[in-house]
Amino acid sequence: MTAAFPCPCNSALSYQACCGRYHSGAIAECAPTLMRARYSAYVHHLVDFIRDTSLPAQQSQLDVTAISQWSQDSHWLGLDLLSTSLAPDQRHAHVEFIAHWQDAQGEHQHHERSLFIKVAQQWYFYDPNVPLHAERNAPCPCASGLKFKKCCAAYL
Repeated sequence: MTAAFPCPCNSALSYQACCGRYHSGAIAECAPTLMRARYSAYVHHLVDFIRDTSLPAQQSQLDVTAISQWSQDSHWLGLDLLSTSLAPDQRHAHVEFIAHWQDAQGEHQHHERSLFIKVAQQWYFYDPNVPLHAERNAPCPCASGLKFKKCCAAYL
């Protein structure tokens, strides 16, 4: 991949100027940027990036084999970001998007409103398909120092 290739996230920038820099180690400065980089990671089969940008408390529970298989079996057709919202605490954000892809069964689209959580100045994706084991009075898994009920529980 070179700078001449357009970024698969539909940003109108080159891959290197857009998502490629996050895949090379730069930290996404906001949730929508991380959403775009995660989509592009599926396109380029960067399963480690997908795992590493998921909420740390969920990473060990991710089925990376299934993620890899879906990434490889799909021809990715584009990403539409519909809306974004940042919570007043500046540590929680929602990104609404539609991802388009094609596989052996035809063309598909996935419409979702995803939660992103900022942990130690880095944004992470909260995977709603992976159980987050936290009781209301336990410390929040995002490591904010707050109890779960006073932090992330309100956004799940």
